[in-house]
Amino acid sequence: MQTLHALPAAPLWPTSAATFGDFDGVHLGHRALVAALAAARARLALDGPLVVVTFDPHPLAFLAPQRAPPQVDSLEARLEWLARVGVDCAVVLPFDAELAARTPHWFIEEALIGRLAARALVVGPDARFGHAGAGDVALLRGIASGHGVDVTICEGVVLDGQRVSSSRIRAAIAAGAVVDAARLLGRPFCLRGEVVHGDGRGRQIGFPTANIDTGAQVLPQAGVYACRLQSDLDGQVHDAVANIGVRPTFGGSSARVEAHLPGWQGDLYGRRAELHVIERLRGEQRFASIADLEAQIRLDIASTRRLLAAD
Repeated sequence: MQTLHALPAAPLWPTSAATFGDFDGVHLGHRALVAALAAARARLALDGPLVVVTFDPHPLAFLAPQRAPPQVDSLEARLEWLARVGVDCAVVLPFDAELAARTPHWFIEEALIGRLAARALVVGPDARFGHAGAGDVALLRGIASGHGVDVTICEGVVLDGQRVSSSRIRAAIAAGAVVDAARLLGRPFCLRGEVVHGDGRGRQIGFPTANIDTGAQVLPQAGVYACRLQSDLDGQVHDAVANIGVRPTFGGSSARVEAHLPGWQGDLYGRRAELHVIERLRGEQRFASIADLEAQIRLDIASTRRLLAAD
């Protein structure tokens, strides 16, 4: 997949089929949007790419940081998933004061139709664009029709009576309902980041952990989770037991993501790791003694192995 970090000065192809949005998580609804984009291209016999325009950072992170949602995925992960679902080109626009001030007409006429040669546009029913979100589907249809551009409204995907959305997925993850989040994503929720040094407590009690700096990603509710971990050290997938929380037995105060890989030995410091969070085993708790904690970790390892073997 081609990735552009600015709009081209002139079109790079004769025509394209385009959509736009945050695409956080690249969930089932996003995949349906990309599938509708491909169908529109085929129906109109367009000879250009499927183009997704997305933004970094999230618009709210610039406009109202206190209301900005935590990320389901990093930008890097979003781009990887967009490539996997068949997008040909991702245009990542820096969301700054200049872009925030652009009118809805500029975004459709200049950016999408002009510089990206869009001849088909596919959006969700609640799409908003342009300064202060003034643009909506009705305005989009009006502008596009004047340029002979086809517009398709993709209604998305409904599961359990509700539309799949990034906000719904964030809520499920934050509640520890990672199995539900996986259904909405179409894959397990994944925490990504660099393995950093911790305080060495796990190693001291015989259960060394990889401490993952997950940046701005949403964290599951505090607890212990059955996971799979893959790093850029060897690319292998390993069973993992992860504690996500403050480590109350040791008097911790800030949330951490610590993953123990049963039976594995090696050095992951400085490596990039992906922690696929499969299922919540239990809540985080304070133990009366280190011996009690060690006994529970052994039970968690056994539970994780059984669960992942059956998965």
